[in-house]
Amino acid sequence: MSGTARPGDPDREPADPPPAEPEGGDPACWLDRVCADCGAIQDTAGFTHCARCGAPRE
Repeated sequence: MSGTARPGDPDREPADPPPAEPEGGDPACWLDRVCADCGAIQDTAGFTHCARCGAPRE
């Protein structure tokens, strides 16, 4: 035997684990960003007035 491990050999070194998936992306629910008056989606969840119609947040 030449000393090189083949797939399935018990002496084979384990493969590196796959890289971790990056975290982030869109939130699951954007309800806290919707204007109750016109339905526009706001840039931030903590908006005080709608950027489209100017209505205060309820």
